[in-house]
Amino acid sequence: MELIILPTLISFDFSDVLFFLLIGGMILYGVFKKKKPSIIKTLTISEINTVSKGLCKIKGQILATNQITSPITETQCIGYNYSNLSLSYDGRRGAKGVKRWRIYRTKSVSSDFYLQDKTGQIKVNAKNISIQINVNRSEKKLSRTLIDVENLLLEDGTEYILIGTVNVDKNGDMEIVKEKELIIMDEAFYRFVNVKIPSMKKKIRLFIIFSLLVLFIFIIYNFGSLK
Repeated sequence: MELIILPTLISFDFSDVLFFLLIGGMILYGVFKKKKPSIIKTLTISEINTVSKGLCKIKGQILATNQITSPITETQCIGYNYSNLSLSYDGRRGAKGVKRWRIYRTKSVSSDFYLQDKTGQIKVNAKNISIQINVNRSEKKLSRTLIDVENLLLEDGTEYILIGTVNVDKNGDMEIVKEKELIIMDEAFYRFVNVKIPSMKKKIRLFIIFSLLVLFIFIIYNFGSLK
């Protein structure tokens, strides 16, 4: 006697449909929930000869007034970002999985400098500046899972984006200081963080929406066919 195995139909009752709709709604809420735009994104780039007191974003090249010594290569530079990186696997040291270098300590140090564009130049008081750059990089391996990294601010013609507050110093001259933010980024890294990454996130959101739509149609079709 031959045994015939019939395919099993996937069945859903009304509570299953409601459950999937609830989960889908929660995912869509997370996808479409708008975060408050950062200062870096909302500010437009100004030319130096047009800035006034207050928060500003400027693009230009940096000019040295003084120099300091970097911690790894002992290079004379305007400033540096120094980071300690640890190798981890899926967020846990020593576990098998995807390898990732994670920053567990970082600091920025800089002397004052000038930022210059085609319209002029302005002094930057670099106290408490955040240096977020991916140029002039050097590494020092401490062990198999630990490395130190430095990125240097040099007077080498690199284009930078700087966000800070324009103020007037004791001599009556305009300078950029830190009040809310004082951040400098090389232009390529700025575009990666503020253009490429948001574009990738948008594509991921569209893929999630498409997947949920297909799942929703599948559930409704199966629920309707069982009535």
